[in-house]
Parts: sequence; structure tokens; C-alpha cells
Amino acid sequence: MTEQEKEGKQLMERLSMFNDAVYAIALTLLVLELKLPENVKFDTPAGMIEGLKEMAPKFLAFLLSVALVGSNWVSSLRIQRAIVYADTRLVVFMIIYLSLVSLTPFTCYLIGTFPGNPISYVVFGVFAILICINGHFFLHHCRKQKLYHRDVDMKAVKQLENSVFYVSAVIAMISGAAFFSTKLSFVLFLAFNLVPFFIGKSLRINYKTEQQNLL
Repeated sequence: MTEQEKEGKQLMERLSMFNDAVYAIALTLLVLELKLPENVKFDTPAGMIEGLKEMAPKFLAFLLSVALVGSNWVSSLRIQRAIVYADTRLVVFMIIYLSLVSLTPFTCYLIGTFPGNPISYVVFGVFAILICINGHFFLHHCRKQKLYHRDVDMKAVKQLENSVFYVSAVIAMISGAAFFSTKLSFVLFLAFNLVPFFIGKSLRINYKTEQQNLL
């Protein structure tokens, strides 16, 4: 292994730790948005029920944000496992990606505060599409610069790159559906955010082969 490869590997390890830290902070910020309404008295059973009903949109927005942040974290773990080295441009893509992830609490705050306003869902969708677009260039760069593990199937990487555009198109349609029904848009977004749990699953590494090569 050359000195440049060692530096690239160390940089990738630091990026992975930074990635986990940002996701942990994002999840913490989501919880802070769950605040009790000031105009409701919680000292009686009826008052507490009324207060919880009033908070229902924020609880649902919290559920949506957890689905988005959690599923993207899982997919990022799978993809980063397949990447061995990092360079300056990859760092830039990662910073942009994590910046968009860190804004997730704000987009979900809009939905929780204004659940009947379709623009809230459009804003959420725009940020989700930006994450997808950045992901395409991220994956494309890693493939062109040969930053992946040698056992990763490049055909699977190309398919993953192209699938990002289809995902973006679906997100745009779900955002548009909010102008007809915000409830439908919410349910579709919640279901669609399960997709990242399956992204990167095809980027598998034969670690047994890798260990044999190191011996």
C-alpha cells in the first residue's frame, strides 16, 4: 500500500466517524422539536388528551424524520463499507450530504407545524431530492476514481447511480400529491422513506477473500 493510499484510507475512516456523529446530532434535534403546547392544561385527564391530540402532527412529523434519517444512515453505512479510500472531492460531497441531513429536523418541523400546507411537503421533498442528486455524483466520483473495495461489483454501483434519478422522480410526484391531499403525501413519504434501508445492499464485499489475500 502506497503512502497516498494509506492517507486516503485514514481519511475515509475519519469521514465515517464524522458521518455517525452528524446523524446522532440530527436524531437528537428531532426530539427537541416535541414541545408541549402552552395553551393546554395537562393537569387533568381531559386536558392531557386534548394536548396530546394537538401534538399529534408533531409526533407524526417526528416519525417521518426518524424514518428519513434512520434509513439514510443505514444506507450510508452500507455504501461506506464498500469505499476504501477518500479524496478531497469525496469530502466535499460528504459535507454537502451531511449538511442536507442536518436540515431534516427543520423540514419536518414545517410539516409538524403546518400539516395542512402542501408547501411544507414540497420543501421536504426538495431537500430529499437534493440528497439524491448529491448521492449520484458521490457514487459516480467514487467509481471513476476507483475508491471502492476491489471486490465491489461495478455493475451494481452503476445501477445504484441510475436509480437515484428514478427515486428523485417519485419524490417529486409525492410532493405534488400534497396539493391534492396532504395526508396522502405524508403516508407516501413515510412508506417511501423505507427505500434507503435496501439501498447499497448489493454492494457486498467478500471479506473472506480479503483476509486470505492479506495472509
